[in-house]
Amino acid sequence: MSNELIAFCGLYCGACSFKVAFDENDREHIARMPDAYSKYKDGPLEFCPGCRLDNQHGTCGIRDCAQEKKVAYCSQCNEFPCEKLIAFANDGIPHHAKAIENLHALKQMGAKAWLESQRIEWSCDCGTKFSWYLKRCKNCLNV
Repeated sequence: MSNELIAFCGLYCGACSFKVAFDENDREHIARMPDAYSKYKDGPLEFCPGCRLDNQHGTCGIRDCAQEKKVAYCSQCNEFPCEKLIAFANDGIPHHAKAIENLHALKQMGAKAWLESQRIEWSCDCGTKFSWYLKRCKNCLNV
């Protein structure tokens, strides 16, 4: 499993509502996102390159900081958890709240085991992917 699914901030990109909506061709993943994402809800489904790929669009202070400090994830930084990361985890966006907890688990488990645990957590037994705001399988009716 690719480390590209681990955001610098500790989010699991495999559960990103935008990524899963594109991968599963299912807009409901985006429709269920908080109001902060309303401007994106009617747009086309697009491939998300994630924050690790060179063609990343937009700015991210956490990504820029991690790259500057040459760490793969924020939990590898001597300043972890820093004010920037704490503010991100407490910005009111529900999935951001898991960032610091995820980073602690990532540091303890290692990338390979953490990614596997996240893959299991965010997918149905049938293989359908869940996302941050759609955690049920429409195929199996599993919640």
